[in-house]
Amino acid sequence: MDFTDKINATNAKNSFMLHNGIRLTEMGQDYAKVEAYLSRENRNLYGAVHGGMFLTMADCAAGGAARTNGMRYVTVSSSFEFYRNTEDNHLIAEGRIKNRGKTICVAEVEIHDGSGKPLCGGTFTLFCTGKLDELPEE
Repeated sequence: MDFTDKINATNAKNSFMLHNGIRLTEMGQDYAKVEAYLSRENRNLYGAVHGGMFLTMADCAAGGAARTNGMRYVTVSSSFEFYRNTEDNHLIAEGRIKNRGKTICVAEVEIHDGSGKPLCGGTFTLFCTGKLDELPEE
């Protein structure tokens, strides 16, 4: 299945991702990858990547992986662990579906820097809200 249209629509219309400099770069069945090139705005007072940036990227990767079946999802809970920070300005989050039911989907996400070093990861539980039609217009 070709996910090019879903990738392009997400990158054009997801204003929260755009605001945070996050782009959906890859999708496959039960898989999504998002990437970000960081700026000062993505870092905390001390120059470390802000935990909210990590969690936002992970949520985007989990949601992207969930939507590969053509349905809409919202996150209902997550469990997330931070391993280490990085000075690298390139982050990659990969989400994979661990289990998919009729209404509940569970995704595992890992975030690493451009060198491949794991930085954080977690589990996201998502609820299916119905069929994914066209993404809303801006």
